[in-house]
Amino acid sequence: MYREVLRKLLFSKWYEHVPFIYRWYEYSLSREVLRYPIPQHIAIIMDGNRRFARRIGESIEKGHIYGADSTERVMNWCEDIGIKQLTLYSFSTENFKRTEREKKAIFDLVKAKLRESRERPRTHTSRLRITCIGDIDLLPEDLRKEVKQTADATSDYDNYFLNIALAYGGRKEIVDGAIKIAEKVRSGELSPADINESTLDRYLYFNKNPKSDVDLIIHTGGDERTSNFLPWEASGNECAIYICAPYWPEFRKVDFLRAIRAYQLREREHRVKYALSLIKIKRRNGGLTAAELAETLKGTFKISGEDADSILKDPLVARALKDA
Repeated sequence: MYREVLRKLLFSKWYEHVPFIYRWYEYSLSREVLRYPIPQHIAIIMDGNRRFARRIGESIEKGHIYGADSTERVMNWCEDIGIKQLTLYSFSTENFKRTEREKKAIFDLVKAKLRESRERPRTHTSRLRITCIGDIDLLPEDLRKEVKQTADATSDYDNYFLNIALAYGGRKEIVDGAIKIAEKVRSGELSPADINESTLDRYLYFNKNPKSDVDLIIHTGGDERTSNFLPWEASGNECAIYICAPYWPEFRKVDFLRAIRAYQLREREHRVKYALSLIKIKRRNGGLTAAELAETLKGTFKISGEDADSILKDPLVARALKDA
């Protein structure tokens, strides 16, 4: 009973009715996450539009409109704190099973938002490249036209990257990439001996954007599953997964910041474990100085000297270095 009451309090929005408390919490979270490395590629499974609409007594189509508003807010948050790449799961291959009415509503909404995005001044001042990833040929012709126009209008930008997953399926992406590689091998442009992980990465849907590896996947709506989303980009990168209860239309900045904080805590724990393992290994071969460990951490994790020093100050690492 007590746990249920506590859960309701934690996930309710009671503090939003007290603006000072909510703003203070949001400000505190912002300051906290900006102290540590920010994930450079966040992917979001935007789940819960339909459930949110049913809960408030609105149509499913209206739920998708509310969800689009959340999408725009998240795009702005990413730019504000320096997240370079954002991938949004907008329409999966499985979604083609939905009713014609709902699919038309989604496609019309995506068309409108693509048009707005390429005409938005902030898109151009921030140099945001917008790319739609997936089997675009499966989409209606008028939507494909908007996809191409938006891609063409932003193709020269290289500061921020927005990837909109449309007609996307993770396993299909890998199959499509394998087919392209097979065609290159058959034509003699590629040798089987030269095929490796980097080769496949070049022939996936992200081929024109840098760093396809995903640092953090956020899944709204409380479902504990990855929904066939970015299996290649998330594997091998120790990608963090953050699942939160709010439906996508009610996703708040504090939810977004909590996800980043969870990623940072996980990354720090991983780096501390790595440092402890390295100290233990080097102890058998003459030991390891703090300066040498800092340089290794910077090179391995591509972090700043300040971030490396913070790992060295961790009590477990400091003690291990002292005993080495």
